[in-house]
Amino acid sequence: MKDNYKLSEVINVDILQSIQDKFAEATGLSSVLVNREGIPVTKESRFTDLCHIIRTCRAGFQRCKMSDAQGGINALETGHPHIYQCPFGLTDIAAPIIVENRFIGTILCGQVLLEEDNYQESLMRIKEKTKNLDLEQKILNKKIEKLEVIPKSKVMAAAEFLSITANYIAEMGLVNIYQQELLEETRNRRELEQYLRTKELKILQSQVNPHFLFNVLNSIARLALIENAKETEEVVYALSDLLRYSLRNAGEMVKLQEEMDCIRDYLTIQKKRFGDNYKFTLDFADEIKNINIPVLTIQPIVENAIIHGLKMQEKGKVSIKGYSKNDKVIIMVKDNGIGMSRNKIKKLLFYEEEEETNKSHVTGIGIHNVHKRLKYIFGEEYGLDIDSEPGKGMIVNIIIPRDNF
Repeated sequence: MKDNYKLSEVINVDILQSIQDKFAEATGLSSVLVNREGIPVTKESRFTDLCHIIRTCRAGFQRCKMSDAQGGINALETGHPHIYQCPFGLTDIAAPIIVENRFIGTILCGQVLLEEDNYQESLMRIKEKTKNLDLEQKILNKKIEKLEVIPKSKVMAAAEFLSITANYIAEMGLVNIYQQELLEETRNRRELEQYLRTKELKILQSQVNPHFLFNVLNSIARLALIENAKETEEVVYALSDLLRYSLRNAGEMVKLQEEMDCIRDYLTIQKKRFGDNYKFTLDFADEIKNINIPVLTIQPIVENAIIHGLKMQEKGKVSIKGYSKNDKVIIMVKDNGIGMSRNKIKKLLFYEEEEETNKSHVTGIGIHNVHKRLKYIFGEEYGLDIDSEPGKGMIVNIIIPRDNF
């Protein structure tokens, strides 16, 4: 879930606008809701003619916006409504909107003169502060003389009321957002669980007497040893180990070292197949070799790089590198093959119908499946990140948490 919601995402603006309008009518105070930057989110309610005119000029609007933002910050420091004078001498009050200890906006009201202040001095102060604006001074002076005079206690009580109302609406809005996100997350997890169950069933259906297969392979390896066919022996043992590893539960967690051994077995077979035409490198930092990773996470990515990335090329290179960065582990599979368009990458990661084309020939667990499994197990910020352009190779970054169970 996000932890930095905007005010417009949390609050039902239409409901608050209605409350704000009625509040302004009942109290005689202008009011408006602004975000953290001082930009209005609601329409102004009962703004004075003076303030409307001042905001029509660029300099006046900018100073008002900065004052509104600073008023919210000052209110945030105390956690209560803050009374202050705007840049043009009117009395305003800012009340912070705080949701789960996060400041998301400000309720502003006022644009009045206080009964406790000297009336004539207040008028002179406002005229002095507005005289340098690019506006007709005679018109401004007429509007200044129409400003309302209200007791400070009434202004404070009104601001408290509007602040409590706005914060309540914001809290309820955030609760609704959390509920919707939770429902969406639950639905996605159920879909993925069903998807994985289907895939596991297909894998099980393909496991026709695997022990018989292993016995046959071991017999071939021993025969190769007797006949001094060392390369054949090496390939058969690698294939046997790879198949045994691939038949493990798709949801099982293994040490990264085991996954690396699987990749070495797979590359042993591919080296015999392609000879010196394709070069493979494997480089993992020692500090990450004992972290946990879902079984068969890397192999499908490597296979895609060889089978699809390097196809139609006489020579090619695939490098696999693992390292830690901050609180994450990144396993990079890079090839210098034919590359892929951004649209194709999107389909590869997010469209299930692409899976049959891109699936791994050994396990049936393709790139799409790996991406979904990682997100399901570790969370939305993890998974695959693919960077590629047609004709410029491909880089697939497998991103998992460094500290996992």
